[in-house]
Amino acid sequence: MRALILALALAVAPVAALAQSLTVVGLDGKTKLLTASDLADLPRAEVKVTLESGPKIYKGPILTYVLRAGGLPVGARLHGDPLRAYVVMTGKDGFQAVYALAELDKDFHNDVVILADRVDGKPLSEKEAPWRLASGGDKKGWRSVFGLARIEARLADAPVKPAEMDHAH
Repeated sequence: MRALILALALAVAPVAALAQSLTVVGLDGKTKLLTASDLADLPRAEVKVTLESGPKIYKGPILTYVLRAGGLPVGARLHGDPLRAYVVMTGKDGFQAVYALAELDKDFHNDVVILADRVDGKPLSEKEAPWRLASGGDKKGWRSVFGLARIEARLADAPVKPAEMDHAH
């Protein structure tokens, strides 16, 4: 009986670990799997999000550092073509929201966006866990993807511009 319980526990362990991981897909198409332990030591912040039920204080890793850990261009690397990048955030329930990559970078934007793992000093509810996007600058919490499972970076098409508009910044 013990052997059966141990075998079952070992079979379920990889599924549980996968549920606690975040898939990040870079602009080059490379995928990186970040675990809770990968995110544990990243700089953290808290943001106030106003919901229909009232204001809540979310706390978790600053998304800029999560994106960097996932291989996305942030900070000094966010220039040129990557400024046309956006990310599609997908929750475990399939809900998606889109953010411009620069809008998530603390070096470009005053508002902080975090990968929350706590709310009002407590762990997230099962509906929101393991992570929820929380933005201090959004007037509504509607882009706060629950159960964030995937961040996929994409590049908007480059505009076709007349030669007279071709100049460097």
